Amino acid sequence: MRKKIAWIIGISFTLLALVILLLVCTRPGPPARIAKVQLADGRIIQVEGVSYGKTHSIGSMRSEVLRRLQPWLPLRVEQYLAPKYPRNEFDFGRSALVVWVNAVDPIGGTNVDCQQMRVEFVDEQGDLYGETTSYWFGGQDFWRAGHVFESFPRTGQKLTLQITPWRTNQTSRLELANPHVTVPEEWSGKSLPQEQRMGELSIILSQLNRETNGSPNQRWETRTVYWKPEWELRQGGKKAEGWQAPEWTAEDPTGNRGQFPGVHQPVLRYSVTFYPSPTNREAALLVGTLPEIQLTNLTTITWWNQTVKLESGEVVVLGLFPPGTHVFCEGVYQTNPPVTMGPVSGGARSGWVGQTMRVSPVKEMHYTGHYTPDPVIYLHTPEPGSKNRLAVRFRDESGRYWLTEAESQGVANGIQPYMIKLPPEVTQVVPEVVVLKPIEAEFLVSTPGE
Repeated sequence: MRKKIAWIIGISFTLLALVILLLVCTRPGPPARIAKVQLADGRIIQVEGVSYGKTHSIGSMRSEVLRRLQPWLPLRVEQYLAPKYPRNEFDFGRSALVVWVNAVDPIGGTNVDCQQMRVEFVDEQGDLYGETTSYWFGGQDFWRAGHVFESFPRTGQKLTLQITPWRTNQTSRLELANPHVTVPEEWSGKSLPQEQRMGELSIILSQLNRETNGSPNQRWETRTVYWKPEWELRQGGKKAEGWQAPEWTAEDPTGNRGQFPGVHQPVLRYSVTFYPSPTNREAALLVGTLPEIQLTNLTTITWWNQTVKLESGEVVVLGLFPPGTHVFCEGVYQTNPPVTMGPVSGGARSGWVGQTMRVSPVKEMHYTGHYTPDPVIYLHTPEPGSKNRLAVRFRDESGRYWLTEAESQGVANGIQPYMIKLPPEVTQVVPEVVVLKPIEAEFLVSTPGE
């Protein structure tokens, strides 16, 4: 037995030594660049790559190997092998174009922060396409970014990218190859107004108004000209009450989808969704009633662990939690977490933070923490897929309904927070879990034109 253990240990150290030797012999150089431009504020922006799809990555796999071996490597070996330009990756979840950039100081050639600049595409007709979001990498000084575009000029072989630093507001341009050239579909639209009926309810798209997104004072936001739809939800010939504001997107024949596809497409497809308010007694479906609570001196956790049945599965209402940071691992609440987490950064009032601990070369433990300055109710929700939404409302002693606030950063590992913000005079309430079923419609519209 001892010989077998010694043999296993010997083989393990031999494999580790071979991996280290391989890493030493394959030290990566600086990141590749396919284009670069010097901005008016002096920084040189280098485009490392352009990719299209759901998952995106840049850089050498060497850093990923080191990340897995890090707990078992001597510090000096780790520092020697650590790449100057690590690999970064993310999963956006749906198809999009990503432009990977880094910033360089023109004098020393060292990497510098590549924030505080607006990145957008411009087409031949002058329409602007702003980014959906960005992923930042590099620690305190974010020297690398992945700019995500769900809308861009899809039909051309070349893309014109323009970058505007906030400090100077002077735009620089560069040209990139389009990794996803698209042939537009042939659509036939109808004039407005248009109406679709769903039982007693009807959705009306009455007209399109030419609007410009953002304002000159918002330097980070692309000033896109677009067609803004006017929606009506009617019931019995009158405006329907107890419904939330419509959620809508526009899609053009090339596959761009969002709210700002420009004003030069002759036909657009508009999709709209209306959700009932959680306090709508007719449309919000009550699925669970929780124990009555007192909203005073909430300093400890009140556990419920109550299961609520849904059409698509079930939800577990964990309980009522006081303000603070609450840590979860794979959806399980951690009473004594091995990691410490504080409030969210960036000015958000509440939100998610995270840490990762490696427990073996092939396994990591991911911890997510939710910070809130308000009392909160946590639900463990089923896997996403249903368009129905959950909500938590309160019913007071007078029969009035009050809303909770769902976390704006959404669900993390199946945990959905609902923050409690009620007037101080409301102290005794009964929480209720409701399902919000949407009504939806699509319209193919001939746009007004120029």
